[in-house]
Amino acid sequence: MILRILSSFFLRDARQALSYRLSFLLDMASVFFNAATFYFVAKLLEGSANPVMKSHPGGYFPFVLIGIAFSTYQSVGLNSFSQSLRQEQFLGTLESVLATKIRVSTFLAGSALWDFAYASFEVLIYFVVAWLAFGFSFEKMNGLSTLLSCLLTLTTFMGLGVLAAAFILRFKRGNPVTWIIASASELFGGVYFPQDVLPVWMKSIARWVPMTHALAALRESLLSNAGVDEISHHLVFLGICTLVVWPVGVLTFKWALSRSQMDGSLGHY
Repeated sequence: MILRILSSFFLRDARQALSYRLSFLLDMASVFFNAATFYFVAKLLEGSANPVMKSHPGGYFPFVLIGIAFSTYQSVGLNSFSQSLRQEQFLGTLESVLATKIRVSTFLAGSALWDFAYASFEVLIYFVVAWLAFGFSFEKMNGLSTLLSCLLTLTTFMGLGVLAAAFILRFKRGNPVTWIIASASELFGGVYFPQDVLPVWMKSIARWVPMTHALAALRESLLSNAGVDEISHHLVFLGICTLVVWPVGVLTFKWALSRSQMDGSLGHY
């Protein structure tokens, strides 16, 4: 039953998204231009012999490529649920969907299923482009570690996305969860530059940012053939985040839904 509901959500969103072919082509072009931009930035930095990059295999390009590719998961996680809600509200279908016997957790998972599948495809395209056009190597990739890192990165940011959607459902505009997580990840998470350049007090904050552990686990898995035991501390952190933020997010969403139904603002946007 649940699989049938989820597949219905997925097929609905997939048909709608793929009907806009120009948008798809522009997304793929953006992947190429992003990868190319940072490839030439990396070429510029090669002659600087910055000691900070010596501990990162392959130099700056593999480092930043993994950062920008997998930050897609965070972006989708923080925005997908809330965007789906806004679309249902705009179309006037949110109340009718939630009036059915569908569980809130199933509705939330189904509404973002296509977005996460598309984000995974986009990450794959990043690496295909980097491999074909810029010589990115997968020789030192550990498949199991990479898979576990991807899964826990997904579940962590999906949980944070549910929490963000609760704020949108209740307050319509202004989302502190998305703002705080996105801002902290860009500055502290190591997306564009190594955390070695940060002052000590910023490094202390960075240890509590999910993006820090997600990217560290992925970089070690993809570039250094790190096994599960070597990145276990990062995986444990992401696992704890998943176990904490999902129940908190779903409970907060149910509270926001109940309050919105009581005051009649569920369909407002």
